[in-house]
Amino acid sequence: MVMDWLLNLCGGNIHMQKRLVLFLLLIVIMVTGCSKQAEPLPVVEEPEIEEIVEEPEEEEDLPVVLKSVNPVTVVVNNHDEARPQSGLQEARIVYEFLAEGGVTRFLAVYDTLLEGLVIGPVRSLRPYLAVQSVEHGGVIAHSGMSDRTRDMIRGLKIRQVGDAPAYMWRDTSRKAPHNLYTDIERMYKASGESEVREQIVEPAVLPAVFEEGREFELVYYSTNKVSYTYDEEKEVYLRFINGKVHSDRESGLQYNARRVIVRKNKHTNLPGALVDIDLEGKGEGLLYELGRKYEISWEKKDGITSYYYMDGDKVDMSFGNTWIQVVR
Repeated sequence: MVMDWLLNLCGGNIHMQKRLVLFLLLIVIMVTGCSKQAEPLPVVEEPEIEEIVEEPEEEEDLPVVLKSVNPVTVVVNNHDEARPQSGLQEARIVYEFLAEGGVTRFLAVYDTLLEGLVIGPVRSLRPYLAVQSVEHGGVIAHSGMSDRTRDMIRGLKIRQVGDAPAYMWRDTSRKAPHNLYTDIERMYKASGESEVREQIVEPAVLPAVFEEGREFELVYYSTNKVSYTYDEEKEVYLRFINGKVHSDRESGLQYNARRVIVRKNKHTNLPGALVDIDLEGKGEGLLYELGRKYEISWEKKDGITSYYYMDGDKVDMSFGNTWIQVVR
């Protein structure tokens, strides 16, 4: 009706009517467009970014620089009244041998530059201890020996460091014979002048085939049981005697070893609860390192004992310290 009224208002003028219609259409379009609500902008969801957490890299053992000197060896007491001992941790190699009556004795080997290290208690010599020391230069500190030992080691190329005041002293806070001590400076003095040789050593590459070897026990006697437990964080074997921590008197720290070798040697029982140990020839053994256990062999050739994996490769003992447990 509104449209008819407007057209009549224009009379019969066709041009006016066309203009009016176009004008009205324009108004309708404008009103319709304005009445529509503005469409919201599309929501663009940002992709979730996955947080990447980098696993910390395992710390690798780095090469170390050793300052090597001519080696010296010390016979160290392992009677229960001699514990805790002093200075075994700093030895590059520690041998443990059966002595008598189920008691063992250590031969500690020092061949790196050290200062202020107390070692002991020092104890008497046995033939096999003297023989073993020859492999490490033959300078050996001890506190006497039996006539039998003296006869058996006659002719060996060893330099004996006895309990003279220039090289050893008695600690009055402990009972004899478990109170005789030396130190590394006195031992170096006894061995004579030595050139300091720098050597870079790296961790050994171990064979890929192995058994798990994180814990093990060795029974020297019913009252003398040695055990080791692997510490994965420190990559060492912690040492125990009869289930108790075996620690150092000076530092209070538990003794530990980078590797432990169990070496089987022929033992012969003698009167008086003594024993002879044959260190010559070849034999079997076990190696424990980095929580792994390997069957190995050993052979003494040209006066030196070497250790071999089953594939014939030589065991590398240059990195870290080694405890060698000599058993039947």
